Amino acid sequence: MRFNKGKLSLLAIGILSFVSIFMVAAICGGNSVSAEGDEPRMISIYDSGSRISVKSDASTVREALLRAKIELNPGDKIEPALDEEINSKNYNINIYRGRDAIVLDGNKKLYVRTASSTPKEVAVDSGVELLEADIVKIVPFNNLLETGTTVAYQVVRAKTIHLNFYGKQIDKRTQANTIADFLKEQNIDADADKTWVSLPHDTVITDGISFAIQPQGKQTITLDEEIPFREQTTYDYELTYGKREIIKPGVNGQKTVTYEVEMHDGVEISRQTISEIIVKNAETQEVKVGMKVDLPTGSHEDWMAAVGISPSDYGYVNYIITHESHWNPLARNRSSGATGVCQALPGKKMASAGADWETNPITQLKWCNGYAIGRYGSWRKAYEFWTVHKWW
Repeated sequence: MRFNKGKLSLLAIGILSFVSIFMVAAICGGNSVSAEGDEPRMISIYDSGSRISVKSDASTVREALLRAKIELNPGDKIEPALDEEINSKNYNINIYRGRDAIVLDGNKKLYVRTASSTPKEVAVDSGVELLEADIVKIVPFNNLLETGTTVAYQVVRAKTIHLNFYGKQIDKRTQANTIADFLKEQNIDADADKTWVSLPHDTVITDGISFAIQPQGKQTITLDEEIPFREQTTYDYELTYGKREIIKPGVNGQKTVTYEVEMHDGVEISRQTISEIIVKNAETQEVKVGMKVDLPTGSHEDWMAAVGISPSDYGYVNYIITHESHWNPLARNRSSGATGVCQALPGKKMASAGADWETNPITQLKWCNGYAIGRYGSWRKAYEFWTVHKWW
């Protein structure tokens, strides 16, 4: 049989196409096209300067390293993290291998295996707590056998200064060696005509040093200030004398005040209020004060007799005491502060006559008797003085 060459070629191409489709279907489990998410990804692993590229359908960084048979050691760092999902066709993984390092913090030597690159990171990896203004620097270390390295990471602790800064007390940490260095570090004008410093600029800064910085001339400052609460007192004659009960606690208010202040060499020359804004009103404290007194039994004459006053003086005593206090042991002069039946000034003088001088009229009268005789010689002469001067 004779075949046309053109027809034979087309037949061969058809047979080959059918076989190819059959093989792809067999490989893909019957699917003619693979889903894009199932295709192997190109993963580049950078490990200490070397690069490994693999095709893998691993879903996480951890799985990709496991399939590539790459082991991790303590102190190694991975970017991205081990549990990070691989979500692109071309994916990079970086491995930073840990190395032995020594951190010097005062008298402490701290050994650490770390992949960190900056001195501060290495110090933190060793467990060192770094505070404000602390620095870490690389220094020579001569014991190669101890760490396998010729350098160490030295923690340089900042010094604490106690600073009165424009009237506000603050603590600051610094690496500055002198006050001049500190002013430069803080961008403070060192001109003496503009800035006053309580210590010379060449003073060496030591840990715990105290000094003040104030501007020269006029300045405007704004301060938050408390508004003290007021107290409203109610006297309760059913409550024991001297007992104090807070019915409603007071609350301080707050205001923001702007002042124009003039300073010279750290001394405030003048202060003038420019504006004042009340942020929160103060709340009045309500207080109840006891005024109940258990008076001694008997009449006023009985009280005078208990003190030892002669009956011939009862009239003089009664006249003075009645005009001074109406025999009220709790009487108080609002102007002078004099207290008690004979208005002793100050009232605590009467404590020499007894511990209950604040409330007991007999104790107060005992002191009054000594005062009248000691100052005037007798109650009669005290009475004569009172009638002329209206006080005694």
